[in-house]
Amino acid sequence: MKIERKLNALVLDTETCFKSENANIILEIGWTVGNVLDKTDIPTSRRYIVADTLFNPELHWHSQKLSAIHSELSDAPEGLRVNYGNDMRYIKYMKEAYRLSCLGGEALGEVVLPWARILDQLNKDLAMSDCIGAYNFPFDLRAIQTTTKRFHHHAYNNIYKIPHFCLMQMSANEIVDRWYFKKIDSLTEEEKILFKSKSGKNLGYSAEIMARYISEDLGYIEMHTAEEDSKIEYEIMQYYFNDKARDDKFFSDYLGNVKAVSWTKIRDGYKNYKQNELFKEVQK
Repeated sequence: MKIERKLNALVLDTETCFKSENANIILEIGWTVGNVLDKTDIPTSRRYIVADTLFNPELHWHSQKLSAIHSELSDAPEGLRVNYGNDMRYIKYMKEAYRLSCLGGEALGEVVLPWARILDQLNKDLAMSDCIGAYNFPFDLRAIQTTTKRFHHHAYNNIYKIPHFCLMQMSANEIVDRWYFKKIDSLTEEEKILFKSKSGKNLGYSAEIMARYISEDLGYIEMHTAEEDSKIEYEIMQYYFNDKARDDKFFSDYLGNVKAVSWTKIRDGYKNYKQNELFKEVQK
């Protein structure tokens, strides 16, 4: 008799405004929800553009604090800023909204929705989920709360009704293991660059890098679109549970226990791996 393993997980991703005082306001949100322990289960994915954000051009300017522009302006009041450019994604999203409007009101209304209606759908999916998380969950949680408070002047408390997890924390602690390091060592120097952090000095552990590893696709590039990113992050979570020995660790160490990840852990882990491999060679 087959014992069903079931964990309905909602994995979300957000694309936000940035480089201004409006940072963390969500422009696009997507999520994938399903039984992450059953690969035959077909998850549900959703994607929305936030109308409150999209149709407010002031939210899409990049700005700089006046006090940071020149030493002569160092005494300028903290709140004074100057715009210096426009977020190019704004044009892309507006073109998409126009294209959808040409297809009819229903097509536009399925994607571009007020934040309140998006939260209504999120509430429904949360009610059928056992947990919620993201690859960098503290970032996405902050974005959801910032957006809700900006547009509705209160926090989004429903998200606290189920426990949280952070896929970056799980990946850095469990997926980045000796087998991961062995894979890195098998690559050419040119290929290893694809697994480095943005600085190029250390091994990275972004969702894009983890996706390259689990899919064995060195050419994978993260789309930075909410629904597509939530899908690959959902697959990263499925990969985590490929090893059933990790089941208990998820519930004891990660579920409801979101913690920050330090790049030094990856660096030190790789150093230890290299030392152990060197020791093995010496012992031969």
